[in-house]
Amino acid sequence: MRLPEQATCDQNDPRTAHQWLFVDLPFGENQPHTPDLRLLPSWSQRVDDAGYRHVDQIRALADENGMIHVDQLPQQRKRHRPPYRGQQHAMNASHWVDMDDENPEPFAIPDPALYTPHEQAAIVERMYYTGVLKRAEPEVDKASVGKARPIFNPADHTPNAVNTYLEYCANDAERRRVIAAEMNGKKRGQILRNPKWKGM
Repeated sequence: MRLPEQATCDQNDPRTAHQWLFVDLPFGENQPHTPDLRLLPSWSQRVDDAGYRHVDQIRALADENGMIHVDQLPQQRKRHRPPYRGQQHAMNASHWVDMDDENPEPFAIPDPALYTPHEQAAIVERMYYTGVLKRAEPEVDKASVGKARPIFNPADHTPNAVNTYLEYCANDAERRRVIAAEMNGKKRGQILRNPKWKGM
């Protein structure tokens, strides 16, 4: 598609009259930009709807004395309606509308401080319902995992320490395990011949 030029844009057609304005737009330092040419008819129409006319079009309206009556000037047909609710940025929907379109009623954000406690509680409940506020998760009783004690190794201790452990710190199953470990390890008589562990 050929680049539009001022001389080739039909000034009587709003969809072509202003297309040449959008060629080589400033984009960055020493970096012009021409948008997709398929967009230009809509962009040209937007400029025309907003009431802009080229100086040659205005000059053509003048009489023999160079005078132009205000009634002869083109009328703006469209206006921009910014978002009437929410944040005022490009991600929030806004619209171009006819000049005589009525604006929606302004939306007023309520002040909870003016409400009764009951009404405030109702507002909070609605905030939970819509997901703005999150309810606290109920606490669930959970088993705690303790750090396992190291396994008692009789080879790491003196006979006296082993006998003390067997007498005061171990149950029967643990005593059998420790004595078996001693029998397979150092085989010390002070432990194995101790009458307290006979039959273990």
